[in-house]
Amino acid sequence: MKGIVLLSHGPLAQGMVETTKWFMGEEIPQYTCLCLEAGESPEDFDVRLAEKIEEVNSGEGVILICDLMGGTPFNRAALTIGRGDIDVLTGMNLTLVLQLLGNRLSDDYDMAALEKTGKDGVVYANRVLAAAADYGDEDE
Repeated sequence: MKGIVLLSHGPLAQGMVETTKWFMGEEIPQYTCLCLEAGESPEDFDVRLAEKIEEVNSGEGVILICDLMGGTPFNRAALTIGRGDIDVLTGMNLTLVLQLLGNRLSDDYDMAALEKTGKDGVVYANRVLAAAADYGDEDE
């Protein structure tokens, strides 16, 4: 089973870990987070990131999920890709993380499908609900 580390600016990743426990249970193996602290240097973040990676890596690799492409957590995570056992996704959202946690139970690590899940998790509800209301009007 691949390990998972959620990365964010501030406490977003910690909140995501706590929220996913509502759905997946309190004990989620090989799953943790790392939150960039205000004023923390990229080099100090690198040290903590390496520790988190080793903490969750059972030898099958690690998936890093970052909050924002181009930010320090993503930039530092991207430097680990060369290891060969690290996958990095960015644009973290609850839909993406829950899908990954569920898929991981069956060793399904289709990164393209996870990327699509994350994107599809963003929906403009007004448009969807308006379309549904228009559909109902056609039956009259």
